[in-house]
Amino acid sequence: MSIDGPIGSGKSSVAFELARLLGRTCISTGMMYRAVALIVRDGRPYDRASFACEVARVSHFEFTSRPDSLRICVDGTDVTDEVSDPSILPLTSEIAQHPGLRTALLRCQREMALREPSVIEGRDANTQIVPTARWKFYLDAPPEVRYRRLHDVHKLSAISPLEYAEFVRTMELVDERDRGRLRESSRQADVIHHENFAHLSALQDAVILYYYIFRSEEIRRNASISRTISAPTAKS
Repeated sequence: MSIDGPIGSGKSSVAFELARLLGRTCISTGMMYRAVALIVRDGRPYDRASFACEVARVSHFEFTSRPDSLRICVDGTDVTDEVSDPSILPLTSEIAQHPGLRTALLRCQREMALREPSVIEGRDANTQIVPTARWKFYLDAPPEVRYRRLHDVHKLSAISPLEYAEFVRTMELVDERDRGRLRESSRQADVIHHENFAHLSALQDAVILYYYIFRSEEIRRNASISRTISAPTAKS
């Protein structure tokens, strides 16, 4: 099961709640990219793209679920709080354009997805990691909702928070970089679209998706039973 969408659309929170409802592991590709960006930023290498590829290739990523949040560890160190700051997003978007980094992380993400039933959210989830997933969702929200939500997080986590107008300009650049990738993800024929508005909580959105899955499976089972009953029996 996979979920994609633009930054701030709520896909991480909804995926976490949906995974809890389904009893599955939650994997956030966005958190993995941001973790790599964090290491690149702190390391200040001369060639950021090559350094990012090497970090992705040799690092061990692990997700754990707490009652109220999804946590990510890199080589045993919990970096959840650091990667939650939206100020890391521009660098994340920049290095994510490098094919070598995407190849390295895709290999890791596919291995994690095959290990156990999971809900995977974020970059490449619908198109590359699990393109044959039974359920693929695309979450979206109006830009003003997404930017305001991200800025609220940014103000709490950043050492020197940006003013809202400057923050919006930064996020618009990220949106522009991601536009082609998101267009490909959202236009797949088997992707289910869901609009995420500010008045709904992540749990409420997850319940909507859960109900859709439950009802669709119920309809599928009933149709299968109906075909079995109506099928002509062979004469003895």
